[in-house]
Formats: sequence, structure tokens, C-alpha cells
Amino acid sequence: MNAAKEKSTDIKSAIKVLQVLDVLLRNFAHGFSPKELIEATGFSGTDITRYVNTLEQAGFAERIQETGRIRPSHNHARFAVQIMNSLNEANSRTQESLNRITRI
Repeated sequence: MNAAKEKSTDIKSAIKVLQVLDVLLRNFAHGFSPKELIEATGFSGTDITRYVNTLEQAGFAERIQETGRIRPSHNHARFAVQIMNSLNEANSRTQESLNRITRI
């Protein structure tokens, strides 16, 4: 396989892994069974197993011990909090600038 074709295959695989993650993010609390992921993505069971393993190894997905279902890892909640904090900080700076500009 030449380098360009290999790179194209890698990109396609990465996109599919992200599609699985996108589905997982829709139900953090209860997660999804492999069958539900197959139905939601249209990927084969073998592909779902491979993509979920990739997400688990990278720390982006985890199994719910009690049910065996798959969900996004708690890292995503931390990311969401970081984004929210960043937006709140930006909003505070913007408000401070507006207050300075409109002070009479």
C-alpha cells in the first residue's frame, strides 16, 4: 500500500472512530450496548469492537461496570467544565471592557 492510500485509510478510520464517539456523547448516563452502536452507526460488529477499543485505550470511552454498556469517559465532563470556565472568563473580560467603554 502506498503512503497516500495508507494515509487516506487512516483518516477514514479516524473519522469512523469519531462517529462512534459522537453517538456515545448522546447518552452519557446510560451508555450504549454494542448492538445499539451498530444500529446507530451502521458499522459492523467487528468495526464497533475495534473503534470502541481505540476509544477506550485513548481514554475517551469506558465500560459501565454494572451493565457492560459503553459510554464516554469522565474526561468529557472535565472537558465540558474547562470549556464552560473558559467561556465564563471570556464573558467576564468582555463585560469588563464594555463597562470601561460605556462609563460616563
